[in-house]
Amino acid sequence: MDVISEFFRTIPDVIGALWSFGNGFTGLAITVGSIALVAGFCLAAQRTRETHGWVSAVCGGSAAMVAGLWAFGILPSAWIYFLDGAKDTLTDTVIPSRIAIGEFVVMGNFYTVFRDSIVMVETIVAMGAFGALALWVQKKYPRTLAEGEEPGEKSGGYK
Repeated sequence: MDVISEFFRTIPDVIGALWSFGNGFTGLAITVGSIALVAGFCLAAQRTRETHGWVSAVCGGSAAMVAGLWAFGILPSAWIYFLDGAKDTLTDTVIPSRIAIGEFVVMGNFYTVFRDSIVMVETIVAMGAFGALALWVQKKYPRTLAEGEEPGEKSGGYK
């Protein structure tokens, strides 16, 4: 039971470490600004789709770039830096340093394995989300010909 109470006593220290890691309001402002930027690009892409196809594509690509930068660069890197910086606070209170059964050590470097496994899972989830979102956008907004435009000749493949 002491382990559980120690876990809950450590949570305020972890939140404080996370707040100082993100430089307080600066990190919060950057995060909110990035979310607003992605939302603005998505809205611009949706609004300009019918009249200005290239502008819509650039706005959609810009939204995907900012979201990809966060999903595949900033979040995994920040997770590793935070866990390495707060190792003294987190070790054996929130995240075990090793897994052992009695005196038999099953995994002596569990803290590092846990840290890297979270990055791996986040990357897999982000890749799946990006793929699903791309398929959804393709299905919702299929490419159509301009008014009065005829489809080109079908060559029938290689000859």
